[in-house]
Amino acid sequence: MKSGIVAFPFGAPSTIRSNRRIAEIAAQKSRELEAPIFTNCDVPLPADVEQQRSLGGLSTTLRFAVDTVCWVRRNGIEEIWVVAAKPHLWRCVRDLSLVIKTIQTEIKVQVCKEIEQYPNREWFCSDSTQERTSSRYNWQKRELIFRLMPVNLYWRLAI
Repeated sequence: MKSGIVAFPFGAPSTIRSNRRIAEIAAQKSRELEAPIFTNCDVPLPADVEQQRSLGGLSTTLRFAVDTVCWVRRNGIEEIWVVAAKPHLWRCVRDLSLVIKTIQTEIKVQVCKEIEQYPNREWFCSDSTQERTSSRYNWQKRELIFRLMPVNLYWRLAI
């Protein structure tokens, strides 16, 4: 089964702790599986791993999931390993699953367990330029809306 890794950024810029952790986990999994990584410019991957960057700038989690599934299909990947900050993981997996279901394709979604090494609080970075990822409080007040929002409304707003 051909595998790929998707590394969802958590905040910006690439120098913040959360994005460096995501990069480390993704690079480790890439070497282990000999698989390419799909991410954006905020995840600082080392040069020795095969990678493809999203062409868009800032994007929503759902938009990034759509770009990921397009990349997966173009490259004949059958299984994707998700690397994301622990507080963001549920939405990354949900959005990927939503896109996969919507386009009626078969892609197996796995989660990199290495994410579990770090408690939720350690993913937030006060030096993030995205206020929502700078503190647990900022993140939770925003995420509550996404958890309660009907999926069809979320799809229209987030894409």
